[in-house]
Amino acid sequence: MIQIPQDMTEVKVKIAQLEELGHTSDEKEVIFDAIQDNAQSILDEQLEGHYYSCTLDNDTITVYETPEKPAGTVKSQGASFEDDFRKDANGMLIYLSKEISRVINQR
Repeated sequence: MIQIPQDMTEVKVKIAQLEELGHTSDEKEVIFDAIQDNAQSILDEQLEGHYYSCTLDNDTITVYETPEKPAGTVKSQGASFEDDFRKDANGMLIYLSKEISRVINQR
């Protein structure tokens, strides 16, 4: 089973897998989860552990040192991260990695 989709093909496979298990989900929801989960995975990898968290809100990912203390934000390249993912998921993930690195290195 695909845990975190990396592109639109994997999104479609994940939806099919969820439907086989009896779960209802739509493409937009799976893409949202994929972006947020990929951002958290990148953050954990760069910090070598789960020290910070992040949340996705349409065109902005906010990185938090603690639940009350934002460390910084990453803006989408286009209208939203969903649009960026749909157009070029790999490019969006590369951009996200670079920008998350920028946020954690400015602390």
